[in-house]
Amino acid sequence: MNKFTLLLISFLYSLFSILCFAQTRKPVTAAAKKPATTTVKKPVATTKAAPTKKVTTTNNPKIVKAVQSNPQYKEVSYTLRGKAHGFEEGEWISLCAPGNNGLEATDSVQLQGEDFTFKGRTLNVPYMKYLVVGKGVHKTLVEVFIEEGNITADITADKRIDQVRGTVTNNIYMPYRDSINTIYTQIYDATRESMRMSNSADVREAYKLGIDSLHNQMVQYTYTFARKNINNWAGLYLFAEYHKRFTVAQNKAILAAVPKKYATLPIIAEIRKYNNSRK
Repeated sequence: MNKFTLLLISFLYSLFSILCFAQTRKPVTAAAKKPATTTVKKPVATTKAAPTKKVTTTNNPKIVKAVQSNPQYKEVSYTLRGKAHGFEEGEWISLCAPGNNGLEATDSVQLQGEDFTFKGRTLNVPYMKYLVVGKGVHKTLVEVFIEEGNITADITADKRIDQVRGTVTNNIYMPYRDSINTIYTQIYDATRESMRMSNSADVREAYKLGIDSLHNQMVQYTYTFARKNINNWAGLYLFAEYHKRFTVAQNKAILAAVPKKYATLPIIAEIRKYNNSRK
């Protein structure tokens, strides 16, 4: 996610308050900032112990409780290796999780040249976290599912060309994120143009209609992707995050397709209850 997407997030939070990816687009707290001294001649990676218990497919506390109390979920190992291009020597990169005050760092390392590595333990349930590197307008935030296996990430400052691959859920999610980022960029450009002082009320209204159309396009694409992938964690994650933006009929269609392995998760009962309340 490049600087344009981050600026868009600020616009959307203040103007539209529509994104359910709380997951995705929250300000990084002080815990995620790099230490005061960041320039070193020979950067040495320093890591903190990452939490191994508080993990789940989403931020929903009912899913947290479900996966932690179910014996089928066990601790597994993951490794996240990557390259971060175009950042300062000795820059810190943080692996962050959503918290009560935005994104909070659970682990941080210094870049060794362009390279970085995170290793840890997690439950065998894909958990959305975020890589945060850089500062100011050059700050970059990249979504990554933490799950068992070897994850690879490639990040470039100021460019929306980051890649996260290597494990099943990340490979499935990558095409979705690329498509959504394209829509976000269009929304950002339209929002910026609509706020120009020289625009008339009619022009601003036209931009608003265009932006609303892009929002609807984003929701429709997310629905299509979630329904197609409801048999895996990427689809379930999006369903959990976006179901309040889907129509009653759309939620019914996805609920009917939920496989048995996910049918007993509390989030499914929660979505069903919510959907019934909208009738």
